[in-house]
Formats: sequence, C-alpha cells, structure tokens
Amino acid sequence: MTYTLHGWSFSKEVWTGTPFEEARHLELPGHGESHFKETELHRLALEVGKEIEKGSFLVGWSLGASVFALTAYYYPEKVRGLILYSPTPKFEGLSQPRAVVKRFLRRLEKDFLEGVLFFRELCGGGGKLPSLIEEKARELLKSFVSSDLTPYFKELKLKTLILVGERDEITGVRGAFKAFKLIGNSSLLVSPEDNHLSILKRKNSI
Repeated sequence: MTYTLHGWSFSKEVWTGTPFEEARHLELPGHGESHFKETELHRLALEVGKEIEKGSFLVGWSLGASVFALTAYYYPEKVRGLILYSPTPKFEGLSQPRAVVKRFLRRLEKDFLEGVLFFRELCGGGGKLPSLIEEKARELLKSFVSSDLTPYFKELKLKTLILVGERDEITGVRGAFKAFKLIGNSSLLVSPEDNHLSILKRKNSI
C-alpha cells in the first residue's frame, strides 16, 4: 500500500495529476476531511502509524514529509520505503530564518485567511482552498516550524528518495540536502525548473 500526506494549508487534492494520484491519501489534522486529532508532530506520527498497513510506502510533501519521516522512525517494521518531497529536518533556522518564521506566524494571527493565501502563492500556486480548522492548522504549523527532527532523520535506514525544486522558496534545497545527508540510505533529485509545489508532478521511482 502507498500512502500520501500533503503539506500545510493544502489537502489530498494536491496529488491530482501526480504519479501518486491513485494512492491512499491521508490528510493533516484541521485540513479537508482529516480524522486525525493530534497536532504535535510526534504524537501525530504515532497516530498515523497506527493506521498504515505493514509493508507500506510513504510519500510525504513538506510538513507531510516530516510526519511520514517520524512515522517511519516510530514504525520501521511497517514501512518499506519513503519518498519525501521538499523535506526539511529543521524549518526554523535551516530552511527559513527565525525572523521570517515569527513574522509569518504574526501574519496568521492578524488575518488567518490572508496569511494562508500568501503562503500558498509562495509555494507556487493558489488553487481551491481546502476546509481548514484555524486552531488545529495553526497548532500544527507551530509544532512543525519549531521542531528539530535531526536526530530522527539520522536514525532512518530505509530506502528513501528525496526530491526538491531548485526554485523552492519554502523548505528549499538546503532543507532537502540536509535530509539527504542525514538519512543513510537516501538519494537526492534536485529539479532546476521546479518550485515547492510543482515538484510533485516530477516523475520518479524508488
């Protein structure tokens, strides 16, 4: 079984037209039709891991990549391989400066919808907004940007493909390269013409 998990402020619809359109799509808490309750990354990974089948491939994008990397760490017996689009083991301080992160969080507090629209445009496109539960979405984002997953990425030994667009303005090539250096059995594909969102259309194999 192949599972997908999207990034913040998007939904399972982001996988339409990608190589994983026919996979089983999970959704982040507070997004779309998600049934997940936990908004702290580690607890969410534990919650997700209870649901996946043994022998699964996990395909995560951005924040979803972090959750799936943790899921693989906590449930190594269930996961056969990982595909991580635009991952980062540490968002604040590696992918983005602390000042930028704090400024965006304040922007969300001032006008949540405007902040979400701004973020989605930075990702590389707008499109239809999913149903968002503001409190859950905000809590999840705060957990993501403040988490340092370096020790957990370092412990991953399973086969992992990492993909990132050179034009990614969110997690960036720096985040993906750090993930590649940490995960022992990983390979890295950098696409010069892609951004944070368009990398999902890139054909790949693991």
